[in-house]
Amino acid sequence: MSVLAALEAAFRIDYLQRCYKRLRDPLSRAFRYTHHDKGVRIPLEDIFSLWKLHWNISASVISDLERVFRYRHWLAHGRYWTPKIGREYDYGDIYALAESVYDGFPFEE
Repeated sequence: MSVLAALEAAFRIDYLQRCYKRLRDPLSRAFRYTHHDKGVRIPLEDIFSLWKLHWNISASVISDLERVFRYRHWLAHGRYWTPKIGREYDYGDIYALAESVYDGFPFEE
C-alpha cells in the first residue's frame, strides 16, 4: 500500500506542478484545462488518460497502473465485492511497476 500511495502522490504532485508552473508542453496545457474544471480533486484515472493522450508513454504501462489502482481500491475499501482486475498482484509486481514508472515518466519536480 505504501508503494501505491507514493506512486499516486507522484502523479498528483506532477499534475499540480505542471498546472502551477504553466509549462507549455501539450500535457501541461491539458492538465491546466482540466484543473480549471475539476481543480485539485481530479480522479487518478483522468490523470492517466491525459498522460496516455498527450505523452509518448506505453499504453500497457498506463493500463497496468489502472489495474493496480483498482486492486488498491479493492484492498482499501473492504473487499466485499469480487474485483475485476484481471490478475492478482504481489509486492514484487507492484514494486517493479513503480520502478518502471519512476524510470520512464518525465515527472516535473
